[in-house]
Parts: sequence; structure tokens; C-alpha cells
Amino acid sequence: MKIEKILGYDVHRKKVKNINLRINQNMEVYISAPLNLHSSYIENFIRSKEEWIKKVLNKVEDVKLQQKEYEYTTGEIHKLIGREYVLKVRIGNINRISLNKEINEILLVTDSENVENRKKIMDKWYFECAKKLFPDVVDKWLKILGESIEHLSIKPMKTRWGSCNYNKKYINLNTELIKRTPFEIEYVILHELAHLKYPNHGKGFYNYIENYMPNYKKAEKMLNAKHYY
Repeated sequence: MKIEKILGYDVHRKKVKNINLRINQNMEVYISAPLNLHSSYIENFIRSKEEWIKKVLNKVEDVKLQQKEYEYTTGEIHKLIGREYVLKVRIGNINRISLNKEINEILLVTDSENVENRKKIMDKWYFECAKKLFPDVVDKWLKILGESIEHLSIKPMKTRWGSCNYNKKYINLNTELIKRTPFEIEYVILHELAHLKYPNHGKGFYNYIENYMPNYKKAEKMLNAKHYY
């Protein structure tokens, strides 16, 4: 194998039949090409993929920025029900949070400079927001589906947006879901309630969901951007 520089990219010449291009997790572009393929063909291929490469690299960078840990300082962007708000932090004697929708601002008043303490205050506020919204959406879908549940739990969940114990009729929803759009929230709740009738993810389950939400696949794609489900 040999490496050839073409249009600024390292092209790995090896025993392959076609030109292959991929972008690894380190945001490096990897290109392999047949040993005897003329360089002009590879140049044309790279040029045809340059817009795609830029889009992928920009998307990866955006995801990395979004996944950075919050420091809970003035100027950060935080989300609530799919809407972005600018965080404003003030030092005060009482820990409290207020929302101003008119100027898209979340005001955090706290006596603590500690990031963990500020996070706890924000997490508690998000939990209270979820407690206000989720039961209403669950009740709405229970009426639509003609179902009933025994218990609704709202809590932090590391790997899921929600879960359903169909035997006990328990529904669990991830507190983080309160940051997603109304469309995504509705889908997760419909998804979990659908498990009361269809315990697994078989064809019948998704046909059932599609009957009530024909564009559910769009919601799944949006939710998958955050690595759950």
C-alpha cells in the first residue's frame, strides 16, 4: 500500500475495486482507491464529494459543541420544550430560577459559584417543568388510545427517553425529555403507551404507532441525535 496526496487528502492506494471514502470519529477523512486507477478519476471523485465532506464535518463539530459540559454561566444556551434560552446568572441569597419567554431568557439566581450546585438547581427546575407538562400529555394520549396506567414516573435515565412495564402498567419518562420539542415528547409518550398493547418492537407495534402518528420516523431521527432509543 502507498499513500498519495490528491487535492490535499491522503489517498491510500491498495487492492480494492472501488474508491472508498469515510470520515472517522477524529474527523479525519480516509480515502482508499485501486492501485492502478488514474489520479484524475480520484480528483473528480473527491471534488464531487467535497460539499458532503464539509456538511459531515460541520455536523460532527456541532454535535461536539452541544455535548460539551455546561458551566452554568451567563451566556450559555439551554433548552426547554425545544426552544433555546440564554442563561443569565445572578448572585443572590436564595436559589431560584425564572423563565422569561419574551426575551428568551432563563434567570438563575444562586449563592453558589460551584458548577455542581448550579447543575442541581437547574436539574430540579427541569424536573418541576417536566412534572407540570408530562402528565397532561400522557392523559391526552391515554384518552386517544383508550388505555390506562397505574403509575407515571419522571426521573433521570442514562440510556432511554422512556420505558414501559406493561405488566404493572408503569410508565417511566426521562427528565431530559423536557428539553426536546413537543413533537418528540409526544412521540416518546405514544411510543411507551403503545407498549401496553404491543410489548415488543415488532411490525404490529410500529403499524399501531403509525396509525396515530404517520410521521413518527421523523421524531425517531430527531431523538436519535441524542443517542437514546
